[in-house]
Amino acid sequence: MTALVQAALRVRRTARSAWGLAAGFVLAAFLVAGFFVPGSRALGWGHIAWLCGWMALLAHRGRQARLYGADPKAAFELGVLLIVGAQALVQLRGGVESELHPLMFVAVAFVASFAEGWAGIGVTAFAAVLALGVGRLAEHIADPLRLGANAFFILCFGFLSHAFTRAEIARVRRKSELELAAQQDKIRNDMRLFRLVAPSSDGVRDEERLYQTSVQEVRQALYHALQLLHRTLDLHTCVLLMPTDEPERLEIAELVTKSDDIADGPLCLGAGAVGAAVRRKLTTNLQQIRPGYQGICYYRGPAMVRSFIAVPVLDRGNLRAVLCADRVADRPFSPEEEELLRDSTSHILRAFENERVFMALETSKREQEILYRASQALSTARTQDAVMEVALAAAEEIAPHDFAAITEYQPEDRRHIVRRAVGDRALELQGLRFRDNTSLTAMVVKNRHYLPYRGDFDSKQQVLFTKKAKLRGMESLLVLPLVSREEPIGTLIVAAKSRGVFGASIRETLRALANQVGVALASARAVRQLEEMATTDGLTGCLNKRAFLEQMEQKLMAAQRFGRKLSLIVTDLDHFKAVNDTYGHAAGDRVLQELGRVLTRVKRETDLVARFGGEEFCVLCEETDARGARLLAERVREELAHAEVPTDLGPLKVTASLGVATFPDHASNAEQLFAQGDKALYEAKRRGRNQVCTA
Repeated sequence: MTALVQAALRVRRTARSAWGLAAGFVLAAFLVAGFFVPGSRALGWGHIAWLCGWMALLAHRGRQARLYGADPKAAFELGVLLIVGAQALVQLRGGVESELHPLMFVAVAFVASFAEGWAGIGVTAFAAVLALGVGRLAEHIADPLRLGANAFFILCFGFLSHAFTRAEIARVRRKSELELAAQQDKIRNDMRLFRLVAPSSDGVRDEERLYQTSVQEVRQALYHALQLLHRTLDLHTCVLLMPTDEPERLEIAELVTKSDDIADGPLCLGAGAVGAAVRRKLTTNLQQIRPGYQGICYYRGPAMVRSFIAVPVLDRGNLRAVLCADRVADRPFSPEEEELLRDSTSHILRAFENERVFMALETSKREQEILYRASQALSTARTQDAVMEVALAAAEEIAPHDFAAITEYQPEDRRHIVRRAVGDRALELQGLRFRDNTSLTAMVVKNRHYLPYRGDFDSKQQVLFTKKAKLRGMESLLVLPLVSREEPIGTLIVAAKSRGVFGASIRETLRALANQVGVALASARAVRQLEEMATTDGLTGCLNKRAFLEQMEQKLMAAQRFGRKLSLIVTDLDHFKAVNDTYGHAAGDRVLQELGRVLTRVKRETDLVARFGGEEFCVLCEETDARGARLLAERVREELAHAEVPTDLGPLKVTASLGVATFPDHASNAEQLFAQGDKALYEAKRRGRNQVCTA
């Protein structure tokens, strides 16, 4: 019955979504039948009705496409309707011979241009088939060459238009991506050019907004300095050139000039005056330059200047830039002007250094804010899951990555467990367990120091977890120890597909985060252990009486609300006092532990097991009637009877008696349920023990 209903609903949905396309095919059938061919019938109300229906259908499907999105199916329907309308107009004017016949090519090209995916190709094919059908059946054209040529040109118009539009869209999209990438590269290049990031940072991540602000500040400071020199010294050109990554190449960092003949970078040093200043790191002052001199690299052709000076900008002996100035007037640079230009280089260096310090302070401030927020969140996280969520979120803010994980180390059996993983292959790796090995994770736990040393990772040579569970595709990796009171409790792992992501600054920030996470995880683990101690029996690991009664009240209320069965099994060891007297209390404890293990092993996942005191245990079974609870009790009795408990006097076998009571069959509240369970237990003992009785 269900299958029939589902099939009916499927047919109904299909009919509802496809009726517009079916109507379009019906209208096309009229055209194939010659409905609009002049002379086949007089133009009248039938044609008007056809046109009205076509316009209403086109408007309706167009409005739906606008409201719900023009997916390929909707585009195909609209295309079919437009082609049908164009073919109708062509037929009204005389068919293939009419002056409106090129309208078919225009309609096909238009629809194929805007229809995405298979819709454009489908509409083109439909138009060709419709043209063949109308030409052969409605207009009775017998020449196959003529029919084929018409269909062929329709296909050509449609396919070429579809292909051209897709190619143009791809070209525009690619151009936009390249422009965006070029803009980002320009910002990064300016950062490198002005050395706003210290050379030792080896991969420190800075925000794009901070990049742009710092670059603008440096450029503004440089421009004002060059403009002041240009006006004060009556210069033709004042330019600051900076070395690029390529040897013997310079780039224009900032420029103030009256010339329109400045060359585009990068500039080749060559053997001219600029090259001499760069290589010797000494001021080069040229006086009375001959006309047509080509040794000034920042001009496209021969320089028209008469005097030139190049002053290297040195930072602790390292060349940072070259400050160049020239004049068209025949007036050499005096020693005082040369000294003024040398003094200006200190202002240029100060502009670089100020912004670099500002960048470092902003980056440090941001990292400290992240650590502060993480510290606040960790201080309120009470569970290990909450701590791990905060840790991974903070790590994402500090260093964006493609994979992250937190592992837990269990020293009792020297085992590692991947407790939480996010990113690539997270589902495969989460929950992975492995013993101590030579992996990076195990080595970090042993040495209590992050690995790899510089954060570079080679998946072919290095193992993160195990040789089988490899983390492929990552070029950067950092495994940090989580330590509390000098004891390792796990690791924090971050990995990225790009190389050099985890620079020195980021490594130190992540180390500070890992220290906080280690303490927070240890605190959460201690809280969990205290909760377990407060709710579980220390000897057997089962729930204690208080915790069992609290959960029983909740489950009893749920059973009352939803009309469900709730069964209680009360069990008691037979002759347990004799076991203690004969074998000792240590053996008695082992017997209690064995009964707890049997009850825990046999129960279902939703059942609760508790030690009520002494040798008495209880099992609470949700949604279980008396018959089901009795079967479970019998299984417990049989497994306990076959179990052997080792003692100093040899193997010991024990039995148990069990009583079963069910809500609401035997009791209406918790107190009555316990009373009925105890009565059934005593009845089992009265009948000879080692058996199950039901209330």
